[in-house]
Amino acid sequence: MPVWQKAACHDGTAEGAPARQYSTSHFPNIARLLTATLGFPDADEMRGVRCQHAAGISHIATANSPWRDRVVQTARMFGVGTDNTITACDPMHRNYRKPILRPGQAFHLARNWPRDAFLAVEQLGISTRPVLLGPVSFLALCGMAKGDSVGQSLMRLLPAYIECFEQLNNAGCFWVQIDEPILAHPGLPAATLTHMDVAWHVLSEASRATSLVLVGGSGGFGRHLPFVLQLPFGGLHVDVVHGYRDFAYVLQHFPAYRWLSLGLVDSCSAAPTHIGMAQGIVEQTLRSHRPDRLMIAPSGALSDRDGLADPDIMSVLRRKMSEIVAVASRRTIARRSASIRDFCENDIRFVPCADNSVRH
Repeated sequence: MPVWQKAACHDGTAEGAPARQYSTSHFPNIARLLTATLGFPDADEMRGVRCQHAAGISHIATANSPWRDRVVQTARMFGVGTDNTITACDPMHRNYRKPILRPGQAFHLARNWPRDAFLAVEQLGISTRPVLLGPVSFLALCGMAKGDSVGQSLMRLLPAYIECFEQLNNAGCFWVQIDEPILAHPGLPAATLTHMDVAWHVLSEASRATSLVLVGGSGGFGRHLPFVLQLPFGGLHVDVVHGYRDFAYVLQHFPAYRWLSLGLVDSCSAAPTHIGMAQGIVEQTLRSHRPDRLMIAPSGALSDRDGLADPDIMSVLRRKMSEIVAVASRRTIARRSASIRDFCENDIRFVPCADNSVRH
């Protein structure tokens, strides 16, 4: 392990110190940054919200279904019959249930699950960030009838999304998270990007006082990053763990006044996070970005049961949430760490810690 990486991991803790749960009590002089989760699928909604709130998470996502079901649930939300589904494989997100759209498929808002989840949790006094699958990603992940296209279907689908947003606005929702998993695919045709540009401008106008947070697929945006940065979002999530190659470009071109969510805690591994290194990345980010526009988050939704090989899934998820809060509780003293350029070019990741390094 390089010397600078050891320094970032140890952060002044004695060699051989045992792993432990993280809490803000470990940081006597801290400046708190906002925290966020990108979703808590595979768990009871209320239980997940309470768990996140108790951990100190400030931006809690709701209405985020597991990947294997989310395309079908979005279809049902917009009035698409799901009796005819097939098992499909997305190269970035594994198998999922794929609805088949009828020729000239009509769409309407059959049920607004994101609004319902937002209102249910609001009764606990907690304001959450509902999650929607983006309209272009949804259509691209469905089966199209012969002679139909994403562009034609999008014009029929967008009015239903607009109605969904109007209801979220009326419910008092301030944030909406829109997932665009297809942006992880390197070979998207130009027409798909054009459709997404149209959709985002329509949704941005329909959202009014609600801020939209754009979340891409696993592994970052890659070659699509310049296109993504010009979309009219209120906030952008960057997966620094698996999509670290995007990070240097984002720091150089992302306006300081826009909301930036840094995915610094690996959501797909039970291994502890390098808290010191992650905080070093935060410190360097704050040299060019406003602290009141920065969120600390997991790399993706805390949902991957296959990656979390712990008999008690909730104990691992609680530890991940405490890691998010720990990274957001940054010290005010200077910290040794590598430059952003070294981090991005040398394929260095935060997790897992080496056996001889300190997990704290």
